[in-house]
Amino acid sequence: MPALQEPVQPGESRLMSVEAILEHRLIIPQFQRPYDWDRQQVADLIEDLREAHRKAIPLFLGLVVVHWTDDGLAIIDGQQRLTTLMLALAASNGRDRVLRLVGDGPSRLWVRPRAADVNFTRSLVRRSDEPPATLSQWLMKSAMAELCKADGFTLDTLLQCELILYVAPSLAGATRLFERINLRGKKVGQFDLVKNKLIEWASVVKDPQHRAELEVFITARYDDLYKLLDPQATDLPFDSDKLLKVHWILFHDAQFKSSDRVLDRLAQWVDVEMDSGAKISTLIECYLDSLTEVAATWVFVERPFVESRPDLGDVVKKALLDFAKLEREGELQPLLIAALLRLGKDAVKLIKFCEINSIRSVLAKKNSNHGRSGKWRLARQVFNHSLEDGAGNKITTAEEIVHQLFWMSTPWWDRQEADLLGYELTAEALASEVLPRDALTNSDFLGQYRHVVHYLFWKYGRFLLTDKTWKDKVKVDINPFQESVWFDRSAEAFTTWDIEHIYPQNADDRDERDGARFRTKMQPWLNHLGNLTVLPIRDNRGMQNSAFDKKLHWMLEQKKVPFNELLADGKYRGNLMDRPHWGPNNCRNRLDRIRDFCDLMWGTDAVRAFGVGPYDGRIAGYQETVDDE
Repeated sequence: MPALQEPVQPGESRLMSVEAILEHRLIIPQFQRPYDWDRQQVADLIEDLREAHRKAIPLFLGLVVVHWTDDGLAIIDGQQRLTTLMLALAASNGRDRVLRLVGDGPSRLWVRPRAADVNFTRSLVRRSDEPPATLSQWLMKSAMAELCKADGFTLDTLLQCELILYVAPSLAGATRLFERINLRGKKVGQFDLVKNKLIEWASVVKDPQHRAELEVFITARYDDLYKLLDPQATDLPFDSDKLLKVHWILFHDAQFKSSDRVLDRLAQWVDVEMDSGAKISTLIECYLDSLTEVAATWVFVERPFVESRPDLGDVVKKALLDFAKLEREGELQPLLIAALLRLGKDAVKLIKFCEINSIRSVLAKKNSNHGRSGKWRLARQVFNHSLEDGAGNKITTAEEIVHQLFWMSTPWWDRQEADLLGYELTAEALASEVLPRDALTNSDFLGQYRHVVHYLFWKYGRFLLTDKTWKDKVKVDINPFQESVWFDRSAEAFTTWDIEHIYPQNADDRDERDGARFRTKMQPWLNHLGNLTVLPIRDNRGMQNSAFDKKLHWMLEQKKVPFNELLADGKYRGNLMDRPHWGPNNCRNRLDRIRDFCDLMWGTDAVRAFGVGPYDGRIAGYQETVDDE
C-alpha cells in the first residue's frame, strides 16, 4: 500500500492512481442521478482495461470533480465511472479494498451510493444474490455480472488506473462546473481527449523525475492553450477541435480528411515512430511544441475582428478582415497560417491572393472543397520549409507560393487571361475551369450568388472611398466603410444589412401608367446585380415597394453609402418628365461600373500583381490533387 499523500486542497487538482484515491471516502450526494451505465459502457471499460494491461500502461479515467464534506469527498462529476470501478475492484479480488469494517457497525463502502442503494450495493460487493428493486440496481447487478466474467486484466491494472481529482472550493462552484461539463450539450472534444492520451503516454516513462517533468510540461502547455482558446473577454470560446485539425494538416504529411479524428491519427503516428525507436517523451514534446506554435496564429486568423498581432501590422489584419467577410477561408486556412508563421508581414500578398482565389471559385460555382488536398499539401510544405518548384528549387517567397497556388487550383477569368498567361485551354478546361466574366451578368444573380452579395458590396464600398467620382461628397464620420468600423467587431454586423432591390419586386406604382410601363421592362432585371444594393439598416419594410424617386430620397437620408450616393448622379440615372426613374439602361450602366471594379480587384492584372506568372517549369505538379468532398 502506498504512503499516504497530503490531501488535495479545495481549488486544487491532482493526477492520482486509484490505489491512492482508495484512501479517501467518496460519497454520491442525494441530488445525483441513479446509476445508469449500460452493458456497452461497461464493455468499453473492460476493453480499455485489457488494452492497458496488454501495453503495461495506466488507464487514464479522466476528470473527477468533488468537494469536501464532513463525511468525505462528495462526487459532483464522475459517479458512474467510480461506482463501476468499485464494482470492478470487488469482482477482481479487491473486495477488502472497497468494503471495510468500521468498529461494530456495518461495513463501509469506498463509494457510498445514494441512500436508496446503499444496502443493495453492499450486498452486491459481497457477491450476495439480493434481487434488484429498481432499474439502477438492475443495471449495477448487470455491470457486476459482466465484470465478474471479464478477463485480460488484473487487480493491479485497476489499482494503477489514473484520474485527475479536482476539489472544488464549494458545492456551488462544483455544481456550476458540473453544469458546464454535462448540461450544456458540450461533449468531451478531441482537444481534451488528446490531452488525456498524452498524459497516459507520459506515464510509461520509467524514470520518475523525467516522467514528472513530462507531466508538468503537458500541463503547462495545455494551460497556455486553454487561456488562449477560452478568452475571458467573450462568451464565445474557440473551437479547439478545429485548431487540432488545422495543426495536424500542417504537422503530418499523410492525407487528412475532414471526417478523420486527430486522436486516431496521433495514435497511429506515435505507434509508427516508437516502432522506429523514437522516445515517447520526444514525440510528446515535438507535438505540443508544434501545436503551441500554430495556436496563436490560428486564433488571429480565425477572428481577426477581435484579435490583434502588432508584430504583423495593420495591413495583414485588414487583408484578413476582408477575406473573413467572404466566409470561404476553410480550405485555405492552413496555408494562411503557414505563410504568416514563415513569411511574417510578407504573407499579406498571399492572403490577398487567397481572397481572389476564393471569389473566383465562388463565381465559377466551385465547391468550397475544390482542390483542398493540394492546398493542404502546399500549406504543409510551406510550414516545413520543404516547398519546391518543378525544377527542385526551394520556394521561399510569397510571390512564388502565389504562382504555385494559382496554377494548382484557380479557375481562370476567361480565354484572354489564359492566353496572356501562356496557357492553352482545352475545350474541357474552358467549360469547367474558366471563370466566366458573365457570371456577374446572371439574370438571377441574387438567387445564384446571394451568399456573396454582402461581401461584394462591402468591397465595392471600400473601393469607392478612394474613387474621385464621389469621394468629396461623402461624410466620412458616418460612413459605414470608414476605418474605425473595419477594426471593430461590430463590422461583422455587415452581414445583417438588408439586400434591397433598387426597382422594387412589387412596385406600388405598378397600376399607374408609367409604373405599368416600367414593370414590364424591369421584370427580367429584378434579381440582376445591377438592380441590387444593400442598406445598413435592419428594417426597410416601409420603403420596399416605393417608386424609385421616393426610395432614392429615402436611401440618401440613410447613412452615406457610396454606391447608393451614385444612384443620385444625373449621369447615372434616367429621367422621365423630370422625374427620376430606374430602368434597364440604369442597371446596365451600374453593372458596367461594378464589373470594372471586379476586374480591378480580381482580374488578370490583380493576380499578376501578387506573383502569378506564365505557366512554366516552376509548377510543382499539383494538378493531380484529389478533392475532399
